Amino acid sequence: MDGVVGVVGQPRVLLIRTLGGFRVLRGGEPVPATAWQSRKARDLVKILVARRGRPVTRETLISLLWRGEPADRVGNRLSVALSTARSVLGHGPVVTEGDTVRLDLTVVTVDVLAFLVDAHRGLRAWRHRLTGAWPLLRAAETAYTGDFLEEDPYEDWATELREEARLMYVQVATVLAGHTSDQGEHITASRYCLRVLARDEYHEPAHLVLVRALAAAGSHGEARRRYRTYVTRMTEIDIEPRPFPDTITR
Repeated sequence: MDGVVGVVGQPRVLLIRTLGGFRVLRGGEPVPATAWQSRKARDLVKILVARRGRPVTRETLISLLWRGEPADRVGNRLSVALSTARSVLGHGPVVTEGDTVRLDLTVVTVDVLAFLVDAHRGLRAWRHRLTGAWPLLRAAETAYTGDFLEEDPYEDWATELREEARLMYVQVATVLAGHTSDQGEHITASRYCLRVLARDEYHEPAHLVLVRALAAAGSHGEARRRYRTYVTRMTEIDIEPRPFPDTITR
């Protein structure tokens, strides 16, 4: 991820967005879908993003893009997909070296990788109790507009990066929820908790901070309803629920 500009920094001219869905922006303008000519060219770029700049062999790309088809029959199709990708991204980002292909992350910004950089920085600053943690964490949380390549939920090559980014987001939002709750910003804390629970309905800290924040904001009925939901979720996974938060010491 070296060389990737974070979401709080100055973005490069070429930006690949993958959080919440795939799209490419050149100079801030979205590239129209018709520019891709084929889905395979888009999928090729997605795979290169998922590999985070690491080289991928042509054989691997062919096996991922044209499953079950002999490599000698579809080699030309890969060349066409590469040519199309370069026509959209430019020749700089897509690099071929011998029998491998990679994405040059020094000339393109990828939102999920920038998110991970900012999230790591923010969490590291938070662990060291630095006040500069909060702008970084808030920027990272805002940048996470959805899971990595949500339109490709069943592609194995996207799973590792999707799960890493989602787990990182949960950590960031959980820290922000606790911080804003401590600062008396109970509605904001509740929103962070709901975002966490939308991605992990069994996340106990988010349930408890949400109940506490709602009760502190005076929404006692909603707090009780959310507490019952928490009890149900913990029971489903054989975890003993904790008492209602007015008896919890943090």
